[in-house]
Amino acid sequence: MKQRFVHAALFSAFLFVTDKAQAQYDEAARNYRLWRVESSMGYALPSGPGNKSGLLLSLEPKYNFTDQLSFGLRTEATALARGYVDINGNSFSGKAALGLSFLGTTDYFFTQTLLRPFTGAGIGVYNLVGAEINTGSSQPVQVPAVTRFGGMLRGGVEIWHLRAALEYNLIGKTGEIRNSYLGLKIGIVIGGGPLRYEEE
Repeated sequence: MKQRFVHAALFSAFLFVTDKAQAQYDEAARNYRLWRVESSMGYALPSGPGNKSGLLLSLEPKYNFTDQLSFGLRTEATALARGYVDINGNSFSGKAALGLSFLGTTDYFFTQTLLRPFTGAGIGVYNLVGAEINTGSSQPVQVPAVTRFGGMLRGGVEIWHLRAALEYNLIGKTGEIRNSYLGLKIGIVIGGGPLRYEEE
């Protein structure tokens, strides 16, 4: 019994020392800070006929898992006009309305220099509000509010604390209405910059 206890204590101590050593190694080998927040704004271009482009705002806190790989949570608001196409091919648009999305994201940076091109992806939930579209008839068309799972692919570049990205948000259709949109974004990065070590 005592021998098992000693073995368990030694194993626990080994794990503790190994964990501390690994943490010190990671801290010494790391070139960038662990946490960052990205704030962006831009232009949203919907893909379907009858839809009208609008503005977008996003906020994305991130954890730098390594110097070149990060994980984050993107919250994005879009002001888009959802559209409708009738059986004759005539397209109609409603008023701009607010949509929200919440995505888990990951980015991979190709370099560790001042100029850092990257590619990334995300998956999550898109909340699209309803709209009333006046088609010229006595009864307007009601476009329903929907919640859809979707994905996102992106690419871009960072220069110091400035960031520019092109993002395609792939969202399932509502009937014949296309919900996907392309985002052209520019923003700033708070935190996450290179570490500066002082010589002792």
